[in-house]
Amino acid sequence: MKNLIKQTFKKIFKDSPGKLSTKALERASKIQKPRAGTPHDWEDYERYLEEYKKESND
Repeated sequence: MKNLIKQTFKKIFKDSPGKLSTKALERASKIQKPRAGTPHDWEDYERYLEEYKKESND
C-alpha cells in the first residue's frame, strides 16, 4: 500500500510540479517537528514518533 501511495505521489509531482496542491502534498509528506502550535499538535507529533519507532523496530 505504501508503495502505491509513493508511486501516485511521484506521478503527481512529475505531472504538475508548480501547482499549489502539489506543493501542499509535498509539504504534508515530509513530517517535521512543529515550530509552533497547540498542545494537541505536539501530542499528535509525539504519538506519530512513537508509532514510527515501533514500526521500524518490527
